Amino acid sequence: MEASAADLGWLAWLDRHDPVVVRREAFSPLEPSLIAEFPDPPEEPIIIDPGTLLGPWTLWCRARGIQSCVVMPVIARARVIGTIGLATSTARALGHEDVRQLALVSSLAVHARTYEARLAGQRRLFAEVSRSLENALALDRAIRQPPTYQEIARAVGDSLDGSYCLIAICDSQGALTIRARGGHRPPRRRGVASWPLSRLRGCARALRERHAVVLTFGQHDPAIAAERRALFSSTTQVGAIFPFFAGPRTQGVLIVGEERRSRRQPLSPERIAILELVASRIAHVLRISRRLEYERLAERRRQRQLTIERQRLAREVHDGVGQALSTLLVQVRVAMAEGTAGLDDLQLLERAACRAVDGARAVAYGIRHLERGIGALEEARSFAETMLRSVHCRLSWTEERNDLKIASRVLREIAHVIKESITNVVRHAKATSVRVRVEYPDGQIRVTIHDDGIGFSLQEARPTSDGQGLLGSSERLARVGGTLDVRSALNGGGTLVLIEARRH
Repeated sequence: MEASAADLGWLAWLDRHDPVVVRREAFSPLEPSLIAEFPDPPEEPIIIDPGTLLGPWTLWCRARGIQSCVVMPVIARARVIGTIGLATSTARALGHEDVRQLALVSSLAVHARTYEARLAGQRRLFAEVSRSLENALALDRAIRQPPTYQEIARAVGDSLDGSYCLIAICDSQGALTIRARGGHRPPRRRGVASWPLSRLRGCARALRERHAVVLTFGQHDPAIAAERRALFSSTTQVGAIFPFFAGPRTQGVLIVGEERRSRRQPLSPERIAILELVASRIAHVLRISRRLEYERLAERRRQRQLTIERQRLAREVHDGVGQALSTLLVQVRVAMAEGTAGLDDLQLLERAACRAVDGARAVAYGIRHLERGIGALEEARSFAETMLRSVHCRLSWTEERNDLKIASRVLREIAHVIKESITNVVRHAKATSVRVRVEYPDGQIRVTIHDDGIGFSLQEARPTSDGQGLLGSSERLARVGGTLDVRSALNGGGTLVLIEARRH
C-alpha cells in the first residue's frame, strides 16, 4: 500500500469473518469499518474506475465512496480462498503496476497462512501432550503416588484430541488384556477383555516392529475385521496403536480411536510422534511404579525380618530371665505358705521378684520396637504377641495386603485401642487364643479382635483407674470418626471387639 497511491488496503479470507484492513493515514477519506461484506471473489484481477461497467464489485466500491480500486483473488491449490485489494478516493489512481504488486503479496499471504495453520496445529499438539504429561503422566507425581492403569487412561483420554483410548497389556501367554479405558465413549465388551495376540494383527505388528500402526475403517477389510470387533467401536473411523515397553516382561499398547468423520484423514507424522511420546511416558511411569512396588515389598520383608529378630531376643529374655525369676517367686510363695521363713523377709523377696518379672516383660516388649519408624499396627502386633505369650495365650493375626494410604492419626488411635483390648484379655479374659483380623473395605479400616475367654457383662463394665477401658477407647476412636462395638457374654462366651474408622 505504501508503494502505491491507495488510501487503504485489505486482506480477507473466505473462512474468516474479520478482514485485515490497513490505512495509510490516521485521517483517511475512506472509512476502514466499511471495508466488509465483500462480494464473491473475482476469477481474475480487476481494476475499478469511474468508467468501469457495473458489477458486484463496482457497486460495492460506489457504496463506500471508492473512486479507484484493485481487487485480486487469493488462490491456493487452484482454489480461491480469499481476496486482497487496494482502494483510494482519487479517481484512476491505481493501475496495472498495482496489480503486479498485489500478485506478489497474494503469494506471500498464502505462505503466511499455511505457516500459521501449521504453527497452530503444532501448538494444539503441544498443548494436547502437555496436558497428558503434566497430569497422570508427570514423573514427580508418579514417584509420590504411582497411578493406576485407570487413572492413566482417564488422564490420557481427557487430554488427547480423540474419541477414546484404551490401555492393553500383553501377558506371557501371548494374550492382550484391556486394563483401562478413557475418553468420551470407550468401547466395552461384556464378559470379554482378553484376546490372543495372534488374532490382532495390528497390535502384533506394532509390538514386533516397535512402531505405531494406523488403521482406517472406511471399508470392510477382512485383515483387520477381528481387531475392529475386539478393540474399536463400530463407529470408529480411524484407529491407532502405539506400543510401549515397561520392562523385559511387561509390554503393551496405547490404542486411540477416532469416531468423528471430520477427523477421518490419516494421522500426520507429527501427531503420530506426539502419541508415541505419550506411550513412551506411560511405559516410564509403569517402570517407576513397578520399581517402587519392589522397594515397598523389600521394605516390608526387611521390617518383618527385624520383627522376627526382636521376637527372638524377646523370647530369650522372657524364657531365660523371666522364667528364672518366676521360679524364684514360686519358691518364695511356697516357703511363705509352709512357714519355713520369716514373713517379712519373704514378703520383701516376693515384691522384688514381682518387680523383676515385670521388668523382664518390659524389656522383652521394648526390644520388639527398638527399630525407629515401625508402623503403628506392627507395634500393636508386637505388643499383643509379647503380652499374650506371657499368659500362654496363642495369637492369630491376619492382615489384608494393603497398598492404600491411611492417615497416621487414625493408625495411632486404632493401635492404641488394640493394645488396650489385648491388655484387657491378659488381665481378665483367661483366654487360650485370640484372633485379630485387619481389613480395608470401602475406604475404611476394620479390626476384629475375638478371644475365647470367660467373657464379661457389658452392664458391669467400668472405666479403669488409668482412664481407659471401653469408654476411653470409644472416645479415642470418636476423635478420628471411628466406632467401637463390643459384644460379650458371661459363662465362657468369649468377647468380640469390632473397631472401624475411615482411612482419612
